[in-house]
Parts: sequence; C-alpha cells; structure tokens
Amino acid sequence: MILYGVGVGPGDPDLMTIGAVRVLDSADVVFIPVSDFGRRSVAGDIYARLGGGRKTHPFTFPMTTDAASRDAGIRAQLDLLRPAWEGAGCVALPVIGDSALYATVAYLYTVWRDMCPDLDLRLLPGISAHSLSSCLSGEFLAMGAERLSILPGSPDVERLAESMRASDCVALYKPSAVGDMLTALVGSTGPWGRAVRVHRAGLPEQRVVTGDEATQPTDDYLSVLLLWRDRG
Repeated sequence: MILYGVGVGPGDPDLMTIGAVRVLDSADVVFIPVSDFGRRSVAGDIYARLGGGRKTHPFTFPMTTDAASRDAGIRAQLDLLRPAWEGAGCVALPVIGDSALYATVAYLYTVWRDMCPDLDLRLLPGISAHSLSSCLSGEFLAMGAERLSILPGSPDVERLAESMRASDCVALYKPSAVGDMLTALVGSTGPWGRAVRVHRAGLPEQRVVTGDEATQPTDDYLSVLLLWRDRG
C-alpha cells in the first residue's frame, strides 16, 4: 500500500500541481486532516473546492507536543478506520502547503509503518505559505548568497534569535507561538529592512500587513512573518 502525502498549497486550488490533483482523483481512500478542537480542515476545504468526489474520512491529529499521546491517538484511529483502508492500494492525505515542510503526514506514516511494515511513502510537493507570501509582498524571498531561514514559532525565543541573527531573510511560521515576545524578538535580531506578515495566504480571508504592524503579537495560527535585511 502507498501513502501519499499530497501538498495542496496554502489555500487557493489554482495553486495545486497537476500531479496533486491526479493523485487525489485516483486514490482509493482520502483521509482529511482535522485538529483536536473540531476546527474545519483547511486541506479538506481546498479538496472540496477542487470538486473532489472521493469518499473521505476525517482523521484527527491531536494538537499536542506529547509524542506518545499523539501517536496513540493516531494508532487508535487507524484501527477504527481499518475497514476503509485495509486492502487499498493507495491512500492520500492532503496537507496544506508543502508535504515536506512541517506536514502531519510524517506522524501518520511513522505510526502506520509500525502497523504495516510494507507501507510505502510518497510525497507530492506543494506551494508553501512562505513562497506565496513572498510573492504577495512583491519581494524576492532570497537572492544571491543571502542566507534564508525557515523557522517554526516557539516560546524558546533564544533559540529563534540565534537563527535569526545569522540570517539575511527569515520566514517565521506560526508567529502566534512566540506570544507577546514577538516584537522584542524581531527588535533584538535586527535591524530588518522590511517586515511582512501574511495571514491565511491563499484563503478567502487572506490579509497582508507590513511594517511595525507585522511584528506585533498575533493569535492567528495560520500566519507567516517574513523579514529581510536592507538590500540597499
């Protein structure tokens, strides 16, 4: 059996690759990732807007940093959904953005492989949120010998600061995780020539903020903060 991690881009179905559409159209089973808190599935919405006709099954990925608890929840759902996937040749999990970057399919594959040692993983890339955000800002993400860091937001601001100070360009995912320290973090790692924060890139509620507003704390999980040194 093959598990496909299918990057469906940040939100706009027009930004999906032809290969991603083909796999989702031909998969025997499609799992739709949902969060622990019953929120709608962004990846599922993209698939629905694409007109996906396959029977889908919601698959909850617990929003926890406890790996043992997360894996136990995934294993329990695989057991529950066994009638749907057992004997299937191809199962697809659409994930927002790029399937190789901070994607939940990695957790699913790790647990499922223990249950089915012959499980094969294949990843289809998708347009990442930081790439679309850079395009929306009209700024090249990185040029020449510039050092680009792609970082996940975290309360561990010292570790973030170390990476940011060594970078010419930064794409900070989930800046909401930094909390009230976001403005101080950006200030302590500057000077920065430009700051852009894109909320829900590619989705109908997309919003772009720039300058000082971009470095203010936010509670929007689906946002990306881009920072550039002054390019002269």
